[in-house]
Amino acid sequence: MLLKKLNLILGYVSGFLFFLTAVIMLFDVFSRYVLGAPSVWAQSISQYMILTAAFLGTSYCLQSGGHVHVEILVDRVKPLVRKILMTIGYLFALSFVGALTKSTYDYALLAYEFQWDAMGNIPFPSVILYGIMIFGCVMLFITLIAKLIACLRAKDEKGGN
Repeated sequence: MLLKKLNLILGYVSGFLFFLTAVIMLFDVFSRYVLGAPSVWAQSISQYMILTAAFLGTSYCLQSGGHVHVEILVDRVKPLVRKILMTIGYLFALSFVGALTKSTYDYALLAYEFQWDAMGNIPFPSVILYGIMIFGCVMLFITLIAKLIACLRAKDEKGGN
């Protein structure tokens, strides 16, 4: 399925960005404490990369079952009740991600209109970061829909998981 492949690619990109952030921060520590000259760019770039990695990686994390969830109640009920609870959970998640996407889109429009730069030592257009956030939210929303459909179609005891 195309969605799974795209999410996998985004997962790899996210992981690489987290790794690269660690390398940059190690460089900054070395530069600050060994060379006595801290970099002016490492913190800002690292923040942008972590934000990007987090939003690009959420859909893969959901797809692979990596999101934190509490199963104490869900594991102790009958399959039909489990499916209902899972469906309700997915609907709540869709509502939250939909609201997050909408508010991020509104901020992206403001950032574009007023040409906001992200805070930090390096001027960077906020609209690019908001665009990445919107893309990540849309991917998460689509993945949630796919998980919801799988849950509703599932005939197994786990309700599609």
